[in-house]
Amino acid sequence: MAEQAIILIPDISGFTDFTSTTEIDHSAHIITELLELIIQSNEMGFTLAEIEGDAILFYRKGEPLPRKQLIDQCLNMFLNFHQQRMVIERDTVCRCGACQSVTNLTLKFIIHFGPIKEIKVAQFVKATGVDMIVAHRLLKNDINSHEYILLTEPCSEAVGPVEQNSIVSWSKSSQIYPAIGKVEYEFATLTDYKSRIPPPPAPPNFIVEKGDDIFEIIINAPLKAVYQTLINVDKRPAWITGVDSINREMTSERIGMWHNCMLMGMVMINTAVYSNFEEEHSLYSEQVEIAEIGLKLTAYYDLYSMNDGNTRLNFNVNFLDPVVPAEIKQGMIDGQTANLRLLKEVCENTPA
Repeated sequence: MAEQAIILIPDISGFTDFTSTTEIDHSAHIITELLELIIQSNEMGFTLAEIEGDAILFYRKGEPLPRKQLIDQCLNMFLNFHQQRMVIERDTVCRCGACQSVTNLTLKFIIHFGPIKEIKVAQFVKATGVDMIVAHRLLKNDINSHEYILLTEPCSEAVGPVEQNSIVSWSKSSQIYPAIGKVEYEFATLTDYKSRIPPPPAPPNFIVEKGDDIFEIIINAPLKAVYQTLINVDKRPAWITGVDSINREMTSERIGMWHNCMLMGMVMINTAVYSNFEEEHSLYSEQVEIAEIGLKLTAYYDLYSMNDGNTRLNFNVNFLDPVVPAEIKQGMIDGQTANLRLLKEVCENTPA
């Protein structure tokens, strides 16, 4: 039996097509993170029907929400989305196309009202009906904006008229679709609302307190390629000897991100704490802790672009516990020296 429902589709766009594995993985991580945030922002009891690529299908059966509550729900999702997007942009340490395109991500909302029918497929409940098709068709329209709330005429009639002190300004338009016909709707662009979203606070200052350089190596590869290999957590087993497995946060590489390496039966906790990427000179730093042997340090990787297009990497360490036994310190240094020679091989044998 069909029931009346509000159909809500938040849709993310803005990523271009990427080709490298890193870019594909990072775009998936970022979109997943933002989709999960939108789902967590659902405060009005919408049922999560499906995740459809970069969009989410919600519906809410029963008495329609008042218009203000419905629009406020969308604006709250929009606010949370862009605040997190700015945090990702602020904290990223990765230079891949996906991570550098986060600033281009946009969010729009399609809202429709009409009868839907729930059917059970295996253990899943799926919402179907002509009005589901209408809502999805409206994702393609002639609105001259990438960020807006679109409210169909049936939905507008169900939720009530525009309130006098509306936060956004509404316009009317329509779209003609094959086999559906003309669909009347109202829309409000969100450009002005977005401009009023405050930026996230600056991250805590990280004071660079490097010790003396303890290892230097010339890598026959461009600085950016070396930097990208260095910060790419998934590539660590290729150049860190003894790593059995990696447990990582499923985000793109950024400040504050942690990953745990299982290293010869011990857990090595790595946290990205600083990055400053420049074409000629870049610095990347991680805090490293191995509780089993009482080791805690900050590792610094200084990269310099050379005139011949190659890269000079200087590695040094600031031991955070001054009472670490000398043999443990030396063992760590010897191990990392061997690792960086492997990093050189990986970088020099990776196709440009």
